[in-house]
Amino acid sequence: MTTAVAIRGGTRADIPSLSALEWKVVSLAMREAGEAGHAGIGRGWLARLFGSAAGLRPKLPLADPRLEALRRFVCRLCDRADVSDLKPRLIELGFHPGQISAVAMLAR
Repeated sequence: MTTAVAIRGGTRADIPSLSALEWKVVSLAMREAGEAGHAGIGRGWLARLFGSAAGLRPKLPLADPRLEALRRFVCRLCDRADVSDLKPRLIELGFHPGQISAVAMLAR
């Protein structure tokens, strides 16, 4: 019993948690993904025309490449798109695989 608790406690301590700013980016991305016509993907010319006439603009990328990669990852997950190309990029930018899988569970 003690061994199981120690093993479980050890694995949790090895995975760093996301910062408050990173969680805000996850929340922002989930809200953006819920909006119609997210980032202009899949919108036809007529929808873009009405959007520009109404003053709607596509979402601008975040200034921090690390946070932008996280935002794109969450948006693609919410849209049920392929994220296989973003996972290695997130790891390259310093995210732990455990963090990536935790965000993936939330975004689905």
